[in-house]
Amino acid sequence: MQRLKHFFFATRPKTLAAAIVPPMAAFFLARHGKDVSYLLLGFILLSAVMIQIATNLFNDVIDFEKGSDKIRVGPKRVSASGLVPPEMVKKWAYACLAIAFLAGIPLILRGGVIIFFLGVISLYLSYGYTGGIAQLAYRGLGELFVFLFFGLFAFLGSYYLFTLELTWESFYLACSLGLLATTLIGINNLRDRGLDILAKKFTLATRMKEGHYQLFCASTVILPYLFYAFAGGKFSFLSAVPIVFACLIIRIIFQAKGEKLNVGLKFASLHLLSFLILIFQLPAGAS
Repeated sequence: MQRLKHFFFATRPKTLAAAIVPPMAAFFLARHGKDVSYLLLGFILLSAVMIQIATNLFNDVIDFEKGSDKIRVGPKRVSASGLVPPEMVKKWAYACLAIAFLAGIPLILRGGVIIFFLGVISLYLSYGYTGGIAQLAYRGLGELFVFLFFGLFAFLGSYYLFTLELTWESFYLACSLGLLATTLIGINNLRDRGLDILAKKFTLATRMKEGHYQLFCASTVILPYLFYAFAGGKFSFLSAVPIVFACLIIRIIFQAKGEKLNVGLKFASLHLLSFLILIFQLPAGAS
């Protein structure tokens, strides 16, 4: 039971909204005039969540091996804290990738070559985000990875699986969700900026002036609403739910420092989840 508790802790549950929301949003958009499959949604969600968990686990152990977690202001890591041996964390990550691969087989049969290549890239980058040749997080490319993976890959890939087509509306919504997911990594990197500079972890946050990076993070909160409008979205009284979270996040980005930014991660996750309210309200003609 203790090991299971450590595994759950290492998955970083607050970040999993980034994996869950794109397939759910694609499902809501595709439901207009389409016979969408709940079983297909289940396979997509399982694959996406397993890849996200594997990414978090690899990040946990690789940052520990690189010495980036010697001092932390964010949530405790199981490798750096000694709760779980690094080799065990790696085994967990590979097990998650194996499950993602198995869940992806019916997706490949449905979507063909395009889904196969997206799946292979996603499986590799779960490790390449912090490890291997790519090391995207250490090259200032983490935000780009998150935007592409959770926006263009996850949402457009899911929408294509449901409908076997793509539309401009689906592209605009993919941009919205990619930016909302980028808020999560943005707040994370803003929080760790000072320590990452000391550890020579060259994230985008360490390559930019703090004020400029704060503006960048704020843009990932605001621009999704513009893309939502491009997709034909309408605003109603229910829109107040995500907008309230958006305002809270922007305030935290510019006012909070260090550990106090952790609450921003919680609100960013809730903001992403609440954005489903807007997508659910899209008019039938939007798809």
